[in-house]
Amino acid sequence: MTGAFKSSTLISWKSLGKLQQTVAKCIERTGKALHSGKIATVKISPEFAGEGRYFVYRSKLIPASIDFADDSPLCTTLCKDGKSVRTVEHLLSSLEAAGVDNCRIEIISSDSEDKSVEVGIIFFFKCMCIILRDI
Repeated sequence: MTGAFKSSTLISWKSLGKLQQTVAKCIERTGKALHSGKIATVKISPEFAGEGRYFVYRSKLIPASIDFADDSPLCTTLCKDGKSVRTVEHLLSSLEAAGVDNCRIEIISSDSEDKSVEVGIIFFFKCMCIILRDI
């Protein structure tokens, strides 16, 4: 049967060689950043297989990939099109440990002028409790 597997808006089928996972539901937390002390809200949403993990900040999509890593002291920073997300290593390693292959990570900063945002450290621990409980 040619064309038996197709993608649609309801079903995502991309043969990647392994089953992939996402989060069971949206998770949203607000917390204080470790280095800057600024408040940020992080919302993790389910995503289709093959989409990967990526950040959205000020309507800019920043893939969670080494290709977008920027040189920065004390943390991992991802940059694209003049926007950056800092201190992503804890959240990304937590998602990896939980087996989450695909998710949208939206960051909302308390400062509307910032071109860069730091992910709140307390978020990781609260988020991981929810993710691990739902697996």
